[in-house]
Amino acid sequence: MTSQPNPFAPHWLIRDIVIGSHRSAVGPGGLLFVGDSLIEGFYWNRLGSLPVLNAGYSGIWTEALEPRVPILLNSAEPSIAVLLVGTNDAKKDCTEESLDRVTAHFEAIVRHFESAAVPVVVMTPPPIERGKRLTGFYSSEAMASFSRRIVQIADGRAAAIVDLQNVFGDRQGGAREGTTTDGIHLSAEAYRHLHEVLNREITELTDRRDNS
Repeated sequence: MTSQPNPFAPHWLIRDIVIGSHRSAVGPGGLLFVGDSLIEGFYWNRLGSLPVLNAGYSGIWTEALEPRVPILLNSAEPSIAVLLVGTNDAKKDCTEESLDRVTAHFEAIVRHFESAAVPVVVMTPPPIERGKRLTGFYSSEAMASFSRRIVQIADGRAAAIVDLQNVFGDRQGGAREGTTTDGIHLSAEAYRHLHEVLNREITELTDRRDNS
C-alpha cells in the first residue's frame, strides 16, 4: 500500500475498528471526515445538521491514505466529506520532487470523491508554530508549497476550500501564537475556531443542497 515504513500500523488497525463501530452509529448520509491526526483530533460529533464520522488516522501521509478513501466512501456512504492530509508529507527533509509524488496521490484522492459523487470540503495543512516541541520536524516551506498545490487541485472540483495557511497564519510563514500545542497539532482554541469555520461551510452546503 505504501513504500514508506509504517510505525503507525497498530494504531491504524485500532482506528479501523473504532471507525467501523462509529459508522454503524452514524449510518449513511452523514459527514465523513478523512485525514491525519488533525482530523482524528476533531472532537465534535456533529456539524450543521449532519453527524460526523471521524476517519482520522494519526501519522498517515497522502500515499497511505489514498487507497483507504474509496473503501471509506463505499462503506460510509456519506452525503458530504471533509479532507485534510499532507501534514506528514511536509517533513524537514521534504523536497519539491517528493512533493510532486505527493501531489499525484492527493489528486487521486480527489478523483475518488468525484467518482463517488460525494462533495468534499478540502482543507490545507496548517502552518507550523515556531518554538514548539515538534516545530523542527516539519518544513514551513514544504507545508506552504503543498498547500498551494492542494488549492490548485481543489479549485473548481471541491465543494469548498478551507486554507488553514490563511486561517491560522501570522503572515510571516508561521502559525499565530497559541494555534498549536506542539508546533503542528491544533490547540483547543484553534479547534473551536476551525469548528466555527467548518460549521459555516457545511451549513451553507447542506442548505444549497436542500433548496436545489
